[in-house]
Amino acid sequence: MQEHGEDAARPVKRARTEQAPESAPEQAQARMVEQDAGMTQYVHPGWTPVHGIIKQRYADFLVHEIAPDGQVVHITSLAPPEGEKRNPEAVKRTSEDWDALQPWFSDQLGELKKMAAGQSTSEVTSARITDKAERTRVHQLIRTLGGGSLASEAASVDDAPVIRVKRMQAARGGRSQRDPTSEANRSPPYIHFLLQKTNRDSQEALQWLSRFLHLDHRRGKEQLSVAGTKDKRAVTVQKVALQRGRKTLDEVWRLVNHIGQPVSSAPGTHERRTVELATTTRAERGLRIAQLAYADAPLQLGMLAGNQFSITLRNVHWVNEAERLGDKDRSQLSEALEKRVTEIQKNGFVNYFGMQRFGTGAVSTHVIGIAILRGDFNEALRLLLSPEDSEDERDESTAPPHVVATRAGRKAYAEGRYEEAYRLFPKICVAERAVLDKMRMPHWHPSDALGAFQNIPRSLRLMYVHAYQSYLWNSLVSERIRRFGAFQCVSGDYVADRTAPLDASTAITVAGDDAETKHSIEEVVMPMPGGDVVLPASGWMAEMYTELLAKDGLTPSMLSTSKQPEYRLKGSYRRIVQKPQNARCELIPYEDADAPLCETDEEKLLPDVHLPPRAPLDAPFLALQLTFQLPPSSYATILLRELLRMDTSAHKQKELTKNSADQKVASTHSAPAPP
Repeated sequence: MQEHGEDAARPVKRARTEQAPESAPEQAQARMVEQDAGMTQYVHPGWTPVHGIIKQRYADFLVHEIAPDGQVVHITSLAPPEGEKRNPEAVKRTSEDWDALQPWFSDQLGELKKMAAGQSTSEVTSARITDKAERTRVHQLIRTLGGGSLASEAASVDDAPVIRVKRMQAARGGRSQRDPTSEANRSPPYIHFLLQKTNRDSQEALQWLSRFLHLDHRRGKEQLSVAGTKDKRAVTVQKVALQRGRKTLDEVWRLVNHIGQPVSSAPGTHERRTVELATTTRAERGLRIAQLAYADAPLQLGMLAGNQFSITLRNVHWVNEAERLGDKDRSQLSEALEKRVTEIQKNGFVNYFGMQRFGTGAVSTHVIGIAILRGDFNEALRLLLSPEDSEDERDESTAPPHVVATRAGRKAYAEGRYEEAYRLFPKICVAERAVLDKMRMPHWHPSDALGAFQNIPRSLRLMYVHAYQSYLWNSLVSERIRRFGAFQCVSGDYVADRTAPLDASTAITVAGDDAETKHSIEEVVMPMPGGDVVLPASGWMAEMYTELLAKDGLTPSMLSTSKQPEYRLKGSYRRIVQKPQNARCELIPYEDADAPLCETDEEKLLPDVHLPPRAPLDAPFLALQLTFQLPPSSYATILLRELLRMDTSAHKQKELTKNSADQKVASTHSAPAPP
């Protein structure tokens, strides 16, 4: 059988699990690279490397969820729920509309406007309105101008009919709570909405939403659900479901948009966020919600068809060649990249688990997973809380604040000052703070390492063992492709119907001697090790699997027999090659490294945010804009790896950005990052 792998393929390299000895603290921990994660092969092994910077700006990496019906979800309106049902101009709260209330509220009109903006919780009462039709018109105006935040009710003063107006929050618990026909009581139990998040991982975004919505901190995560997690350093759009209790669409929209709260961009002032500000300026905390609707059920993981990626790669040129290309070189580069994208859509890319799976810390998540599977929770805590600084964190003068704080937290932990360590670790260190939160309790004893580790949120705990499972899978797939290439099925491959969803119960067959003619490479799967999947009893895969585990002090049975049931890996299957859909690309010239080259959904709808004019064709730098769709659990960065032949680890990309020629002409066009 012809081998399609690289002739000089390197053997799968083991991850760097060894820690620096205590006697040599000055030795820096090497950052993890792709080879350490088991990634060594390509579908198209002969391509020349191309330089391209990934995620230089958050908006250079756009992700849109694809709904189960195949529709790509987009935010198409920033208006509040009520505002979407009427003329958008009504959202502007024109002075003419307010003036119509002047005869009835006179000098109280200013207070009424403050109430609508959330700046006052007063109660105002109109002058007498004897005409019923006029009272109806005033009620309607108040509902419209208040955007759902004001409640008006009929009242009587000295036997004369008047209208009393309150903030919705003040009215809560009254008639609407008892009224079964009110919106809060009669609507379905869930609210679905679209969320655009900027530079937030999914867990952090949900934590912020839980805080904004005043959810029970013990149940907040249960009340919010998503169909899939999304990249952090990106701008992503996805559907979110809220178990609403008695919250209405308008109340949820106003809470998340901080209506009536101080404007974060204007500290020290008395300015408060209004509906107009919320619909004409960037969202608070980089979290924008839109298109709210009631629903009967929450979302479940996997309730999506995939994701659409719109990626801008900057300073694109052949590696080891001039960064500023002439017209002929640009034409050749454009033609070559278009051809590569076509080839990737036709033949696919190796469906590795991406570097995001292994974290960005000095110790990879899969190394902590090894300690968990061994049942050595003292070691797991040591790896989590006492790793050596990585090479790019050694210089105190240039280290970012969160690195300095983390280093101080580690020192306090090492000296047994758990309370101080808990306060020093930045809030982004969720796992470390959770462990220290347990350790600082008076009743905690150092012998209870398991108890401290179990204080980490469950999804985060499981991430460590799943990362090790991913490392094993990557390594096995690399060896399979090194031996047999990535263009055809061979005898002994595991195969599954190309349309079948893959889990431990999927019907799997072993390809026979007619594999090449009977099955396509899209049907070939590789087991993700665990107790519910079958691995070969002999042959190269069995030998390599046993060897990989042995080097980490593990046996096959240890993966599925942990004393802690949640760490027992069940296993599954995953396709070894993935093909994108609807892939297309375009090379565009640019001059400024910080200038935006694409727009987010939010930016397209904001009145004062616009893309700058396109640079002239002879501008000094080139960007590649690439759009494609992938099914769930496939990594866009791995497609970029196939296209560029550049290491996709975060620290390598950081180095590329720092050393890129276009940084020398960067300006201040970038939008500020969310806090």
